[in-house]
Amino acid sequence: MAAPPPSYTTAPVEAPAYTLTPVTGGSHGLPGYDDANAPSSIFVPSQGIDDKLPNHFKINNQYAKAQVVPSELQAHLVLLGAFHRLREEVRTFKGKADIPMEPDERWAVFLQRAVYRFEQWAVRMIGGEGQEEVLGEGPRVLAPNEVPPLDVLMIWHTYMLNPRTYYEDCLRKLPGLLRIGSLPLMQLAGSIDSETLLPHPASEGRVAAFTAITGQPFDCPLNTTSDETVPVYCPACSQSNAIPWITYKGDGFAQRGFGSICNNCRFIFSRETLGVRKFYEDMEKCIVNPDRFFLANTILDYQAGVPTETQWSQILTASVLSIKAGTVPAPAQVWGKQIGWTMKAVEDYCRIGLLGKKNQPWIATPRPLNIILSAYRQPGPFSLDLASAVLRQMNFIEKMVNLGFTEQARWEEDHDTLTRCVVRYHHFLDLMGSTQGNFVVPTLDIDLAWHTHQLLCDS
Repeated sequence: MAAPPPSYTTAPVEAPAYTLTPVTGGSHGLPGYDDANAPSSIFVPSQGIDDKLPNHFKINNQYAKAQVVPSELQAHLVLLGAFHRLREEVRTFKGKADIPMEPDERWAVFLQRAVYRFEQWAVRMIGGEGQEEVLGEGPRVLAPNEVPPLDVLMIWHTYMLNPRTYYEDCLRKLPGLLRIGSLPLMQLAGSIDSETLLPHPASEGRVAAFTAITGQPFDCPLNTTSDETVPVYCPACSQSNAIPWITYKGDGFAQRGFGSICNNCRFIFSRETLGVRKFYEDMEKCIVNPDRFFLANTILDYQAGVPTETQWSQILTASVLSIKAGTVPAPAQVWGKQIGWTMKAVEDYCRIGLLGKKNQPWIATPRPLNIILSAYRQPGPFSLDLASAVLRQMNFIEKMVNLGFTEQARWEEDHDTLTRCVVRYHHFLDLMGSTQGNFVVPTLDIDLAWHTHQLLCDS
């Protein structure tokens, strides 16, 4: 069988070689450091901030060490403050813009570009699908030159706050991130000035590495113009198309009404069509190698959040896709012609596999199938809409800012508040463990500790 066509958004995995040539200008146009005189890459918390924390906590009738500590909350708050400041810079941008946009619209466009930049960083720089042998088996640390720009870091942070989706996506598509494990909070917070909440100027090596491997400029694109484009592969013919991020009609790739016509085959496609193409690409892999590849949201036990036995993933994937002995694999574009290019067509096809030979419309779509298909409603290797997830996360960040929690000078004298956050969070864990089956809503301070714990997935 011929080699499969390239993915519809991701550039080829093999990155060009790079050398540490002089590159001026780190984040926000500040002069870059060279690798010798760059500031410390590790965040230094307030002295003694962890001293009052108990050694152990009782959780569900068992004693356990602290799952998160105040210094980690403090480092997390540095990131949150930097994300909030970045949002305000984008929303209040006063430079040249050939297409007028409201602040919220400009922020939404910025997030779409940030998600694309994160994809290039995660797949090409950290390691994507197919690079498992190169990455090796064991865990790895994030090298100083791999620390991403602030917008990419913001997407990574939000992604990890959806731990079940993040874990399964890493198992299926992002082995490099899987090997990094926990978000290196102290390292990442150390890349930000805790007083101004601006990123430290990036070293020349860090800028050169990111630019050469991802093909993206290191600086966050605070503004987007109509002449800036993104390569998008046609779902029907795999031809690359240069699509504007924004247009006057509102159908640019970063806009809500995105739609385009392929320059090669004249096929009309949208975000939905690109998501369907992603489904068919996974479908082809599952047919060719059913022991290795599975559909999204079939690997983890939905309740426990841990990998289920492989046979159950195989059975569910085979049932959804109607895979039987002798099923002939075909390229994604062939499945598109046979089944259709809408999610409704995909759902109808999968319902037949689960419900029987005939699609019985009076029977509701099974919940497992809805969960699987939710991962294919947007393009890219991610199983959720990361731009929308950041928008939701900003509501929590705004509350942290309004409470004054992102002002780092506060924690030089006040060690008790973050200690109480951690203590109350462990009591919250005990409450959830002793009242299983009931949903408990955390308060804001507990939520901060909870979010921090989610980022420390190795714990």
